[in-house]
Amino acid sequence: MNFKRCCFLLVLLPVWAFGQPKMFYHKDTLKVAANAVGVRFSHMKAPMMLSGNKFGIVDLGSDGAPGKTATVYLENDSIQIRNDNFPYEEKHFFPLQLAGHNYKLRLRFNNVTASFPPAYIRENRGRALVEIPETFELANILLMLSPSGKKMGGMVDSGQYHDEVMAYFKPYLGHPVFKALDVGEAEYSNNYYEFRDNSICYEFKGDKLVPTQYFLVYGSDDSTYSNTFRNHVGLVADFAKQSNFRAFYQSNLPYYRQLIAQQAAWSDVAGMQRWLGKQFSQRGFDTSKLIFSPIINSRHSTQQFGGSDENGRSFHEMILFVNGPNLYNAAADLNEQQRRGVLAGIIFTEVDHNYVNPRTNNFKAQIDSVFANRDFWAPVAKTSFYSKPASIFNEYMTHALFSLYATDTFDALTAKFLIARREALNVEGRGFTKFREFNAVLMKLKKENPDTPVSDLYPKVIDWCRSFAMR
Repeated sequence: MNFKRCCFLLVLLPVWAFGQPKMFYHKDTLKVAANAVGVRFSHMKAPMMLSGNKFGIVDLGSDGAPGKTATVYLENDSIQIRNDNFPYEEKHFFPLQLAGHNYKLRLRFNNVTASFPPAYIRENRGRALVEIPETFELANILLMLSPSGKKMGGMVDSGQYHDEVMAYFKPYLGHPVFKALDVGEAEYSNNYYEFRDNSICYEFKGDKLVPTQYFLVYGSDDSTYSNTFRNHVGLVADFAKQSNFRAFYQSNLPYYRQLIAQQAAWSDVAGMQRWLGKQFSQRGFDTSKLIFSPIINSRHSTQQFGGSDENGRSFHEMILFVNGPNLYNAAADLNEQQRRGVLAGIIFTEVDHNYVNPRTNNFKAQIDSVFANRDFWAPVAKTSFYSKPASIFNEYMTHALFSLYATDTFDALTAKFLIARREALNVEGRGFTKFREFNAVLMKLKKENPDTPVSDLYPKVIDWCRSFAMR
């Protein structure tokens, strides 16, 4: 079909206010004599022909982007809509008539949780970054000083840097930000991750906190991106200004840089991805960003983001939030290889979530059935954060995978030490009471099937879990 370009840009008042998903309802019927209509989002080289269907809705969507447009090609002209609600979801509804039959045309600009400028992609594709971002360190300091943080832990409680933080910020403990962060025990874990991880969605510009290329890192609100850090960003900025936090951060840059260099030397994220890629037949991420703080003691997490460059080439970034090497530097009972291995275990069991979780989804029904009896696998008293059967299975699998990785990566004595430590951590420490048995079975299956990727061993692992739970 030939299209004559006579384009009108439609800008209507939204149904909802800024910071919310928006829906636009257009009154004029779009008419095409043919049984299909051409629609092109601005990143597409050519229009896509959309035909009518029995459901009555003709639909096309694309991830939102600043300035992105969608053009609908009619017989003698075209109309164009622009993504004005980025990064939130935006939907447009048009009455549509194709070959005399009436339909509804729905065009979607999907919400996105990050948007990478082309320059960022060019600069960082293929890199393994290690950072202590300024706002991330601020968030960790606030959590450590908060009443809830003092009660719930998960952060260092001794050492020179800890003592320096406590002494420097003691005069500011009456700041209202701490009242905002004081939550109950049941709320603390979600509050902690929301506040800490979403801190990278902001950066300093003078005394102000301004948005970065990340819009939501952790949280359940994927429509408005509401989260604990964003909701209190004004208080956070005021605390930073009143306490002169930025001067404190600058004065500790030599220490941060020393830790960053050590973390980079000890964390072979690229090698971990290569190993996991073979075990899951999955390509690695274009960029990894390992973010840490010398304050973190436990509570690690990971997230991934996607985008594309100006040529339409996809870009995938993995972010890891972990502790730093300072936790092990003073451990006199560990030798150098053991220190490296312990830190590798922390990092690996976040990296591999990005491989394990998608594969687990392929067996969701079976895993939900086997792991529904959570008290058998993970008594709720210690593992309440993992509320779904699949999340419990994923913890078993991600940590057991490290045993395989350690066997392939470290010398025999170090691997034996790391595996025993990993088993004790999960059984006695984390509450995954059947981990020793699970770990032994996965190692046995891999030894019997050395050329089989772990992703193909899932049916055997699940069958064993079912039989084991029925004993």
